[in-house]
Amino acid sequence: MNAYTIEFYDLLSRALGGNDSKRLQGFLDDVMARKYNVLQLDGFTFDEMQLDFSYEQIQREVSITPMANYYDLDSPAIPRSTEGVKSWTGKIPRMKDVEYLNEDKIRKQLILEQRMAAIGRDRVERGALDTLFVTVDTLIGGHTNSLTFQRHQMVSKHGFEISYANNPKGISGISIDAHVPAANITTLTSTARWWTNSTKTSEGGAADPVGDLLNMIETASNKYVSSVHFEVQKNYFKKVLNHSAVVRRIALNLYPTADVTNTIGAVANMDYEAKKRALENILGCPIKVWDTVVTKEAPVKATQNFTKVQMQAFEPDVIVLVPDGELGRVLTVEPIRVAGGTYGTFYDGKLLMTVGVDPVKKCQSFNTEMTSLVVPEVPQYMWYLYPNNA
Repeated sequence: MNAYTIEFYDLLSRALGGNDSKRLQGFLDDVMARKYNVLQLDGFTFDEMQLDFSYEQIQREVSITPMANYYDLDSPAIPRSTEGVKSWTGKIPRMKDVEYLNEDKIRKQLILEQRMAAIGRDRVERGALDTLFVTVDTLIGGHTNSLTFQRHQMVSKHGFEISYANNPKGISGISIDAHVPAANITTLTSTARWWTNSTKTSEGGAADPVGDLLNMIETASNKYVSSVHFEVQKNYFKKVLNHSAVVRRIALNLYPTADVTNTIGAVANMDYEAKKRALENILGCPIKVWDTVVTKEAPVKATQNFTKVQMQAFEPDVIVLVPDGELGRVLTVEPIRVAGGTYGTFYDGKLLMTVGVDPVKKCQSFNTEMTSLVVPEVPQYMWYLYPNNA
């Protein structure tokens, strides 16, 4: 490999010793897999890839085997009935990204290599490898965050929207419903609200947060869903733990024989983890707290450019109760490759990276695509509480 030629700059050859799919795949399997060994998809698992873009959401039922029936000795048994199955269909959206190594970036890389050349050839190759890592890391990380956002939106908003608010550089106006029954969604009103203003500084006079959460668990139990957990956004949950009614309930539970007016101060001064454990003990149910931040690129009219804006992936102001274990699947359309290209895959072939060259524009492009959708399969066993409709 000639690391110093200026006629054509090939980042793959610079970093890996050659521009071919085998080398690129080896880099993804070795270097990148060590970073992206966990994807935040709790409750959802990847399904086998499919060739078409259509998906079917099938609603699964809690499987409790019916008892055997009693008959007269000579009477035939009546066959078991079959349960009806609900299903919905739609299209799986594709996410794409690209990173360009254009002439400006190539010149800067060459200048850097020129300065490193005096130190040694190894430094040049290491610099190219670092550039390749950052380029690939940015692309894979974008798809990882998109899938994480999908998962948290499906659970916290009982649906996923592709809108200008979260996808300003691409398509918008697409809504994918998780098909949670309306009866599973409760919005508190009047003084039953945990807070009655948007700043969450005024508590509802009849607010009973712990009682409301226990009612959700009882509803799930009545549906024979006994193994459940709550999911909530972290900053919102901190406010819940500091609600005076929650503090009082924890004080009564921890110090049942003491005067509650003397013990609420002690509970209020407990640290976050201690209060969380105390509330979980009262509920008899785990609380999974999410603090997942994703970033979108939003346009700035004044500069005709884009700026990075952070967003919480899990919606605040909502408490969700879901079954433990499997909530659904991640459906993926298998990417297509044509002969002659330089390709690499990630997430077991579901994410495709294609490296292209445009000699006219003096540009090497790193393109990624992934056509995946998080699809809940037990929406009838997902319950939502909006405590402060303010």
